[in-house]
Amino acid sequence: MTQAFRIENGGLIDRNKKLSFKFNGKKYFGYEGDTLASALLANGVHLVGRSFKYHRPRGFFGAGVDEPYAVVQLYRNGETEPNIKATEQELFEGLEAKSVNCWPSVNFDIGAINNFLKIFLPAGFYYKTFMWPKSFWYRIYEPFIRKAAGLGVASIDHDKERYEHKYEYCDLLIAGSGPSGLAGAYAAAKNGAKVILAEDKPRFGGSLLTSDVNIGNQSGKDWAEGMITELKAMPNVVVKNRSQIFGYYDHNMLVMSEKVSDHLPKTKKYHPNKRLWYIRAKEVLISSGSIERPIVFGNNDTPGVMLSSAAKEYLKVYGVLVGRKPLVFTNNDSGYETAIEFKKHGVDPIILDTRKNPKSEIIDEAKNLGIHIKNSYVVAAAQGYKKVKSADIASISDDKKQLGKIENIQCDCICVSGFWTPTIHLASQSGNKTK
Repeated sequence: MTQAFRIENGGLIDRNKKLSFKFNGKKYFGYEGDTLASALLANGVHLVGRSFKYHRPRGFFGAGVDEPYAVVQLYRNGETEPNIKATEQELFEGLEAKSVNCWPSVNFDIGAINNFLKIFLPAGFYYKTFMWPKSFWYRIYEPFIRKAAGLGVASIDHDKERYEHKYEYCDLLIAGSGPSGLAGAYAAAKNGAKVILAEDKPRFGGSLLTSDVNIGNQSGKDWAEGMITELKAMPNVVVKNRSQIFGYYDHNMLVMSEKVSDHLPKTKKYHPNKRLWYIRAKEVLISSGSIERPIVFGNNDTPGVMLSSAAKEYLKVYGVLVGRKPLVFTNNDSGYETAIEFKKHGVDPIILDTRKNPKSEIIDEAKNLGIHIKNSYVVAAAQGYKKVKSADIASISDDKKQLGKIENIQCDCICVSGFWTPTIHLASQSGNKTK
């Protein structure tokens, strides 16, 4: 089966290593370096699951840890694991995955009747509905609730994989390998500090992989690669990818989960599947970047609606177009970066900007490229059930309180950018307050 939405060149994948995988029993192809999400999008697959309560169609919204929808049941090496994010699961030969929370299939889900009966199923309806008669609880209500609860299926078989625990100490622990993380690690290491640098993704560089920046007459990607090479050669530095710091406790005790074998078809002999690190650090540098905010409008959970930064990452890192008729809905300059990337690859986007008359260099660049921009416009609603087919748009008044006449325009994806929120979860867990 052809990868209809894969561009001919570009991306950081290895196009010489083609991989086959199955999703919901159907065979597809991707490349080494893909995630399950990017490989599915390359094959034009957007519908991957159903929402928990109303069983509404669910697709991809982010490109990494920011993904709220695309969780799947993963099958690997004769075992199964529930609720794996497709955006974080690296592709390997023979990978198998299935949609969760749907029956008999994700395309035709009997549970979707809940969406049409939603007026009778408000929040907390079960607290009143299942109170009477009392004799129904054990025979009818509880079995029904247990069957409806949860998403994936937990295995009851013995886990044959190995897992390890490791205790470590360092002068400086850095979470994130973007420009600030790499610069901090390099400066500390050059001054003799023992440094541990942790990156949750397979590739180092963070925003440098998707931004057109130059550092020291090098592209951001090349600069990051050079820094990582130098850091790995230093005896006082430990560099780890596929490693997520997820806990920040008293006295600078942090916990990190390292995926050792999840990206391989089979765990190597004498190797663990995962390794849990307990790290005591003198100092901690959190360089975890920011997460793009969504924008609220009607049906904004429809497959095909996604973050603008995610659409740009799929294009620049994986060489995948999330659509051929994109609509970029933004209230800041970040959306223009995504629109320009689309234009560079022969796709004509439309930009809806909530601002009346914004001015910046990147906006001028978009205008010079001939990109269609509609200022003081918003998306009122996405149209389409299993996939975005069009959007209802309208002009907005200067005080942002009134909409003009609603018109419908054709599009196959809506990329939204509501500005950025710093990823401060670890800092908050440690007890820090924001200002």
